[in-house]
Amino acid sequence: MIRRLVVLVGFLAQLGSAHTAETGSTELGAREVASHTPTEIAQQQRDLVEARLWGLDLTEIQRARQLMAGPRGAFSVANISPVEVLGIHARTPTERDRYAELFARMTYEDLQRVLAFQQAYDAALRRLNVDLRPVALDGRELPRGFLGVSR
Repeated sequence: MIRRLVVLVGFLAQLGSAHTAETGSTELGAREVASHTPTEIAQQQRDLVEARLWGLDLTEIQRARQLMAGPRGAFSVANISPVEVLGIHARTPTERDRYAELFARMTYEDLQRVLAFQQAYDAALRRLNVDLRPVALDGRELPRGFLGVSR
């Protein structure tokens, strides 16, 4: 019970800071908190966290979710990002450009992380003296060193 209370207090503090960021106001009226059920508050908190992860605001993440509840959800793969959804359904060229740039930046940063890990993995194979030979699907053996691992 105490754990739930601590979580709720922490959650309300986060909600207050999110409300400040969204509205510029530090007041969170009792009517605002009382008008939402704990489930709605928890969902809004999850939405805020997801929005921050994607570089979006609360209204954008909610719009992406609404779009995915319609035909976009049927047309798209389940793991399409909210940034892609918003870009596809942009209301103006400026909005489309913003989402395209955000998505390009995010995918570029992810690519850098993937490549750094691949380089670390390749180095680990070399340190461990692992002699991997790539397999060709047509049955031919590929030349040694094809993957950058030579021995």
